[in-house]
Amino acid sequence: MAPPLFILAVILYVVSATAVKALVFDVPSGSSKCLTEELHRRAVSHASYRVVAESTSAADRKILVRVTGPRGEELYMAEGGERGEFRFEAAEDGEHTACFWSPRYERGAVVSVDVHWATTSVGAHAGGSRSPPAVAVGNEGRIATIAGELKRLEVSARLIHQEMLSFRQSELELQRLNEDTATRLHSFTLLSLAMCVGVAALQLWHLKTFFQKQHIL
Repeated sequence: MAPPLFILAVILYVVSATAVKALVFDVPSGSSKCLTEELHRRAVSHASYRVVAESTSAADRKILVRVTGPRGEELYMAEGGERGEFRFEAAEDGEHTACFWSPRYERGAVVSVDVHWATTSVGAHAGGSRSPPAVAVGNEGRIATIAGELKRLEVSARLIHQEMLSFRQSELELQRLNEDTATRLHSFTLLSLAMCVGVAALQLWHLKTFFQKQHIL
């Protein structure tokens, strides 16, 4: 009976060491939202995400997803999709961040995202017999950090460009609205003037007719 008990104990240990988070949140169009998870070294994270079409009001449902480590190094990057998943092993203790962008701005619209994030900390504090982390701390780590920062700046520049295009579109719509309002106001003014002239002419005709009947004219 010892082996089954041992296997059961291992299963219970793994289950107890696994933390699962499931949440649904709204990302404003043209903006982003980030999730942060504090992980220990060698903890394994696995997450899946999808756009919830039923509660999404934006016409463009595609999102951009980027996961970074404590030093800003990029662990995962995906563009232009409505669903996906990522998996990584923490190279060091610290905050790991997953950001979700909605690149295209639409006034008042949101993209609803459903995320399931599971973290397993089995062996996170074990001895040094295991292989070293995948992310180096030396030159390779610095290069990865610089590359991650450049990628982040590229994404930020792309988002700023999208926002500028959206603001330009809003400005054009506002300009067209002002022109339409001015045209309608001009037409209303001409119509009011024509009505006043017509009423004045009718009054003159009525007065002339009255004076003629009274033999005044």
